[in-house]
Amino acid sequence: MRTRGVLAILPKVPRWLMVPEQRRQLDTFASLIAIALERVHYADVARSALVQMESERLRNSLLSALSHDLRTPLTALVGLAEALVRSSLAEAPAALATALHREALRMSTLVVNLLDMARLEAGAVQLRLEWQSLEEVVGTALAACGNTLAQHHIVTDLPASLPLVRFDAVLIERVLCNLIENALKYTPPGSTIRISALPAGNKICLTVADNGPGFPAGQIGALFDKFARGVNESAIPGVGLGLAICRAIIDAHGGSIEGATNADGGASFVITLPAGVPPSIELESQS
Repeated sequence: MRTRGVLAILPKVPRWLMVPEQRRQLDTFASLIAIALERVHYADVARSALVQMESERLRNSLLSALSHDLRTPLTALVGLAEALVRSSLAEAPAALATALHREALRMSTLVVNLLDMARLEAGAVQLRLEWQSLEEVVGTALAACGNTLAQHHIVTDLPASLPLVRFDAVLIERVLCNLIENALKYTPPGSTIRISALPAGNKICLTVADNGPGFPAGQIGALFDKFARGVNESAIPGVGLGLAICRAIIDAHGGSIEGATNADGGASFVITLPAGVPPSIELESQS
C-alpha cells in the first residue's frame, strides 16, 4: 500500500498513547482511513479510464463515419471534376455540374453538423426568441429542402387557429430540415411525409411523420445519441448528428422531442414546445 498522507494525532492526555489498547485502536483507525483513501484513489482511476474509453469510442466512431462519409463525396467530386476536364462541354455539362453541386452540398452538410453540435454542447448558441408562426417556419423549411422533395409527397396539416409560438426561427427551421431530410433518407421515392401541428394544453405539438418502414426494433432509445447509426446504415450518408442536433435545439427551447413507430407503419417525430401567451396586438383606432 502506497503512502497517501500523514495522520497527525494530538491527544489531550499524552500518556493514553502508551496504553496498548489505545495504540491498537489508533492503528485500526489509521488502517481503515488508508484503505478508504486507497479506494477513493482507485475509484478515480476507474472513472478516468472509463472517460478515456468513452472518448476513444466516440473518436473512433467519428473517424470511422467521417472516413466513409467524407471520402465518398470527395471521391465523387474529384471524379466528376476530372470528367469535366477530359470531356468537351457538349457532353451534358449541366448534369455533371448538378452532380458536383449535390456532392459538395452533402459534404458541406456533414461539416456544418459537426460544427453546430460542438457549438450547441459548448453553450455558444444564443437563442433569438420571437413570437413566430409555425406555418411560416414550416414553409421556409420546405423551401430550404428544395428539389430533394421532388420524389416524395409532402402533406401539411397546420390549422389556421394555431397560436404564435415563441422560438428561434432559424434553429427550429434547422430542426425541421433535419427531420425532413431524415425521412427522405429512410423512405423510398413516392412515400408521403406529413407535417402537422396542434395545441395540447399549454404546449404545442409539431409532428413530422412518414409512411416508410419505421424504426428498427430496439433502436428508438438511441435515436438522439451523438454518432448513433443503425446496424444496417453503412450505405446511408451521415455521421449520426442530425437528430442529436435536433434534441439539443429543442432542449434549449425548454421542449422535448421523441421518436416512435406508427401503428400503421412509418416513423414519427413529435416536437413539444411551450405554448406561452402571445402578446396582444393593439389595432390603431380610426378617427
